[in-house]
Amino acid sequence: MRNKHKIYQILIATISCFLIFTFISKPVSAIESTTYTYTLGNDWTYIRTQDGYMPGGTYLSEIGLKTPEDIFVRNDILYVADSGNARIVKYDMQSGSLKFLAEGNLVKPTGISVGLDGRIYIADYGNSEIVILSREGEVQKRIGAPTSQIYGSGPYKPQKIDVDSFNNIYVTSEGTNEGILQFDASGNFNGFFGANKAEGLTFTELLQDIFYTDAQKAQMFFRTPPMIVNIDVSTRDLVYSVTQMNWDKSIKKLNMAGTNLFGARKIYGENNYVDVTVSQNGEFFAVTDTGSIEEFDEDGTTLLLFGGNAVANDRNGLTTVVSAIEVDDEYNIYILDKERGLIQTYYPTDYANMIHEALSLNNAGNYDESKLLWEELIKINPRAMMSHFGYANTLFQLGDYKLAGEHYKIIGVNDNYSECYWQIRSEWLRKNLYRVLIYIIIIMIILGALNIWRKKRDFVAPLYHWWNNIKKKYRIINDLTYSVHMIRHPLDSLFDLKRGTHGSINAATVLYFIAFFVRILDSAFRSFLYNRMEINKWTDPFSLVIGIVAPIALFVIGNYLIGSINDGEAHFKDVYIGVAYSFSAYIIFTPIMTIISYVLTYNEEFLVIMYGNIILGYTALLLFLTAKEMHAYSFRKTIINILLTLAFIIIVIIAAIVLYALWNSIIKFFSDVLEEVRYRVF
Repeated sequence: MRNKHKIYQILIATISCFLIFTFISKPVSAIESTTYTYTLGNDWTYIRTQDGYMPGGTYLSEIGLKTPEDIFVRNDILYVADSGNARIVKYDMQSGSLKFLAEGNLVKPTGISVGLDGRIYIADYGNSEIVILSREGEVQKRIGAPTSQIYGSGPYKPQKIDVDSFNNIYVTSEGTNEGILQFDASGNFNGFFGANKAEGLTFTELLQDIFYTDAQKAQMFFRTPPMIVNIDVSTRDLVYSVTQMNWDKSIKKLNMAGTNLFGARKIYGENNYVDVTVSQNGEFFAVTDTGSIEEFDEDGTTLLLFGGNAVANDRNGLTTVVSAIEVDDEYNIYILDKERGLIQTYYPTDYANMIHEALSLNNAGNYDESKLLWEELIKINPRAMMSHFGYANTLFQLGDYKLAGEHYKIIGVNDNYSECYWQIRSEWLRKNLYRVLIYIIIIMIILGALNIWRKKRDFVAPLYHWWNNIKKKYRIINDLTYSVHMIRHPLDSLFDLKRGTHGSINAATVLYFIAFFVRILDSAFRSFLYNRMEINKWTDPFSLVIGIVAPIALFVIGNYLIGSINDGEAHFKDVYIGVAYSFSAYIIFTPIMTIISYVLTYNEEFLVIMYGNIILGYTALLLFLTAKEMHAYSFRKTIINILLTLAFIIIVIIAAIVLYALWNSIIKFFSDVLEEVRYRVF
């Protein structure tokens, strides 16, 4: 009995411990993480991933920061441009000592940086000048508006500032569209740097440019390039600039010549970044004013996306209005929340540290070690684009081009896949070129021997005779094969088609179907490098009809109708058949281009483009000749007919869109009425 009672006690204690650990104990990430971490997936959409950074503590929340605009971190010392209080805050994060610098010497500091020698550089927006302080905080120099003719008479309102290892000064100024202002170590203005380009003309601006008089154009605002809102100079003296409302070039990496090292590459992120900061290894972080933080590797590949906005209440790890971001040598991140007047910190997790180590090893040339880390990262998140990209880059350096190409293909990076294929093809040719030459010689010898034999005994004649009998017996086969004659002799062929000696409705219908399937097969089976078709089009019949069938049907109908009211001789049957045979070149030569795409790289892309343009150009020529010959038009009248046909197609498409929108509105109206009736009656 006593043993039974003891068993009950042990059982109750075990259950109690289980309940305590279940409801009280939680993983660290669940307690501390207030936002999710995302990354780009292999389909280039954002996906959830393991936590990369966790919210840490906050700094300087109790010293009364007033709308601070900028921060800088170096050697565990935090500098803040406390704009509302017109001062610089210097805080030692190790000792906790706090100093207020330049009080009474500033009006509204909005930018701050610290040189390698400890001097402090300030963009004083309120006083329209740059102020340089000594390490101790004494004013050493003030730089006012440049007097150089290069600068001109534009506004001078310094907003953000940074310096390189040579103490050259880089400044952004409000209202300055010419780029970043560059000063030497002595404060002399050297010119503008890294300017943005003006955006292309909108449709409205294009019409204004065409139809407005010179006087009207003079009254309009000049088109100016977007302004650079922030900058950061890396330890390698590369200047990173931030431009808002610019999806493709929101962040640029500029060398000393002002060239964007990202080139035409798009940085996939937000278009409302307010600041950027660069780690000692080249990764860079960008933050939006709502606190969304995105990390990229040095080439602009998205790594992690985290952070967020505190909408309802203040929570650790969430911010309100962000104005600046900094990162230290340990990848700790500092976010300046100017509305709450504090600095929010984040620290990297093991997952983020693994990513950084893999990148560092790869940059250092330790590819074998880097490869192991990337393999582990792929296991952790098989859908993460960055993991496949980093792994493929490492494999490429190790010479495993086949496996590298497979991973580039998974994430759809055509350029890098092309490089892998180039290496594989070069290696194959190096090993097998002599065999290819031998096979070519053997084939030429065989063909020569067959030609000599044919002169003595025409063994091909029975085959020709059999094929001619087939064409005589089956009219549709004869009509379909006549498409080859259409390519070689279009004028004669159109004459025969119009007379009815060749061609038929049935054959034309078959040609339309063949052209349709050639288009589908080319889009689906062209090599990965040259395949531009989106996957969802395969499973969306409506898109296929709208994109392929509808334009051809509208062209046939429109060309006939326009011809019938403009003295054209063609019947609908003539136009229907003639247009079908106009696709003969496309039907015959497009599959050849599909096959060729498997042996070419991006270096030979011009061949694919040229080949495709020749096919489309010749098809367009055949369509033009069809309209001319079928309607018996002159050259000028044929052009008018084609233009009116295109106008007809555009009008029908616009009308269809309007009717579709109207139909949806009607359906929605009756649906709302029925819902209201159901609600009130029942």
